[in-house]
Amino acid sequence: MALYEHVLEPIEINGLEIKNRVVRTAHGTNIGQGRITDELIAYHEARAAGGCGLTILEAASVHPTDMGTLWLHEASVVDDCRRMMDRLVPYGMAVFQQLGHLGYEGVTADGGPPWSASELSGPSIRRPAKAMTQHDIEELTDAFAQAARWSIEGGLDGVEVHIAHGYLLQQFMSPATNQRTDHYGGSWENRIRLAREIVGGVRGAIGSDVVLGVRVGSEAVGAGGVTEHDCAELVKVLADDGLIDYVNLTYGSCLRPHKIMGGMHEPPGYELEAAAPVVAAVDLPAIVTGRFRTLAEADKLIADGAADMVGLTRAHIADPDLVAKSVGGREAEVRPCIAGNDGCVGGLNRGRLSCAVNPAVGRESEPPPSPGSQSHRVVVVGGGPGGMEAARLAVMRGHEVILFEAQDRLGGAVRQAQQLPTRGLLGDICDWQECELARLGVDVRLGCAVDAESIQAAQPEMVIAATGATGAEVPDISNVSQGATAVVDDRFGGYEALGLAEWLATQGLAVTLTTPGRRVAANALLDLVVQPALERLQALNVEIQTKADTPPDADLTLTVAKHPYDPLSAELLAAGLNVQVIGDARQPGTILTVIADAHGIDFG
Repeated sequence: MALYEHVLEPIEINGLEIKNRVVRTAHGTNIGQGRITDELIAYHEARAAGGCGLTILEAASVHPTDMGTLWLHEASVVDDCRRMMDRLVPYGMAVFQQLGHLGYEGVTADGGPPWSASELSGPSIRRPAKAMTQHDIEELTDAFAQAARWSIEGGLDGVEVHIAHGYLLQQFMSPATNQRTDHYGGSWENRIRLAREIVGGVRGAIGSDVVLGVRVGSEAVGAGGVTEHDCAELVKVLADDGLIDYVNLTYGSCLRPHKIMGGMHEPPGYELEAAAPVVAAVDLPAIVTGRFRTLAEADKLIADGAADMVGLTRAHIADPDLVAKSVGGREAEVRPCIAGNDGCVGGLNRGRLSCAVNPAVGRESEPPPSPGSQSHRVVVVGGGPGGMEAARLAVMRGHEVILFEAQDRLGGAVRQAQQLPTRGLLGDICDWQECELARLGVDVRLGCAVDAESIQAAQPEMVIAATGATGAEVPDISNVSQGATAVVDDRFGGYEALGLAEWLATQGLAVTLTTPGRRVAANALLDLVVQPALERLQALNVEIQTKADTPPDADLTLTVAKHPYDPLSAELLAAGLNVQVIGDARQPGTILTVIADAHGIDFG
């Protein structure tokens, strides 16, 4: 049996042959700030060059009542699409455009109220929506059709209508958000009427020989929301209408956003159970997602009949060359997605997509750094993710590198953090970096607690201090009795306090999590990992106290307040050495910030 034979097999959808079963599902980037720019094109081109079979571009807003991360409001997008496709076509990657509308979660061009089925407020925007009139519905239906027409005129291979995530079309579908009494509300047939009309309008605009699919999925909100069985009934109706060529399965909603892009706490395939009824409902190609990272996982899913195509979206953010490396027998070189969500989800929520393990995301149009004209001796002190990344980049630029690590294993504080509940994937990036250093021939010296004198003896022309931070260590609790009280006081605002509180509770301690602020882990809220952690802490009976300036007394108190640890740079600078302090040693942050810091080094 050939390696990856199932996922690499071409598939035909409505006459369009797609070269393999690997999909990048639609995901917001905001790289182009609403436009198809050279930066956005370069982002997609890098993944096309890496061997991906199908890319579905981020959900384009079709109407000014939803100013999302990509706009298809004007005919000028046709030329933008053509310019993009001129760059992508040579790689043989199929490209579809997702079309959507956020409904009551949308931001309008004129500052007016967002549109929805009824006068409700979105969970994020929290502004009362305007209940759409018949005229609004007709205008929106025409806008979807026009956006689809422009996409195909621009050279794209197909379109996809977004009917998921609790956005506008699901707001009409759901009895929890549709309070209408006209022929778009009340009965099931009425509540799916808008979806049928829009999909039908899109089909009429692009014709019968162009690929048209829908993205659907359970809202994951329990009673009252759209379920997987509702989605199955909807796609059966659309298929019976002769409107759609494939289905793209997803999960979660704007009410449960952490289910849309599950963090490392979710197992691979966490969406499959909810996808299964929809996959079984119609005889159409099905795309599934669910935190998959490798071709091997995708190949097995297809072999098992769980899907026809598999989304490896965040995996491609982490490494554009995932397919090419895997097919070439270089799986170990694939930079792993660690599903921390602080770069992809958190980056987008803060303004623009990024990646914790791949700082080049969104900067693919910039030329890669080339080796310098001269080779220098570079000493890196500290073998955490920042130090290893600095060493990796230095040797790739042609320098001679020595990395000193005081412990007997590379990875720094990450090796402790990955022992906390649900945080095991953190270590994957350190494992990858360690393998890369070995492959590139970096001189790594473990168990070497160097001082300024021994560093100078190595005669470096540059020293990179990546000695980390203190204040978030996993404690030794071997002498703490079962049932003892523990307080974790969050003074940093990252995920660390949540992880320590959960770990202590799983060890049998009675835990209280405190913070002087209004929210624990406030700096991680946009990463969609805090809410599921709080749910787990609640199940473990962890008490949470906010606005607590003084933590209560306890048998064990942990204050999480990370401080830079930089014992060397002052003396080395005084000795006249070129020293650069990076990562937590400069300013405590996350894996994202320390790896990004390494990429900011000027190696000369």
